[in-house]
Amino acid sequence: MVILVILGLLLYGRNLPEAGRAMGKVAAQFRRGFQDFKDQLDREGDLRDMKKTLQNTAQELKRVAEVPRAGVDPNRVLRDLTNEALSSPVPPEPATPSTTPPPPAAVPRSPEPPA
Repeated sequence: MVILVILGLLLYGRNLPEAGRAMGKVAAQFRRGFQDFKDQLDREGDLRDMKKTLQNTAQELKRVAEVPRAGVDPNRVLRDLTNEALSSPVPPEPATPSTTPPPPAAVPRSPEPPA
């Protein structure tokens, strides 16, 4: 540290305080510029989030607006439902017991008494 003070005195002489102030101003401007850059990045991130939210809301409104039209055009509703049913995977059928009744059990006959 002492070597730096001596070197500064040799190079700047009596102008050392002014050089120190100038360096301080440059450092402060650099810090301010860096902080402004970080703030701008944060604002852009917030803007992106806001834009995504607005787009999602617009899509939701379009879907809601299509509901009343469905009653007006039943062919379109049927076509959409058919397309949706055909495009979705078929779930496996659950193992359920058969709805047909089991065959009647054979009733054993008692032997007829001898005549």
